[in-house]
Amino acid sequence: MENEISKLEKTVIDNIRRIRQEKGISQLRLSIFCGTSASYIGLMETYKNIPKLSTIERIAEALNVPVLDLFRENTDSESQSTLPKSDSKEEERKQKIREHLKEEILSRLGGDLDDLLKMI
Repeated sequence: MENEISKLEKTVIDNIRRIRQEKGISQLRLSIFCGTSASYIGLMETYKNIPKLSTIERIAEALNVPVLDLFRENTDSESQSTLPKSDSKEEERKQKIREHLKEEILSRLGGDLDDLLKMI
């Protein structure tokens, strides 16, 4: 019984993966922002790691979504409503994510962003 995943845990993990992919964020970038390893994110997305609430909070912040969004069951209509209504809104959202990730990476690692991105 210990290795079984609950419906709620599966919902949270599925939402994390879906939102991460919709926003075009790699597992590596998400892990950097959350202070975890890319392998942790990969294992989580395959249900081998179940994130603690504190990790879920950091992931929600990294994905720029309310924590409660990660706990909601996703339906097709909900999935459609989370998509941007125009390309300009999508680009604006991506730019905000990029800027947020740049700030976080620089604050955590220091140095020139171009040099850091070449390492990734």
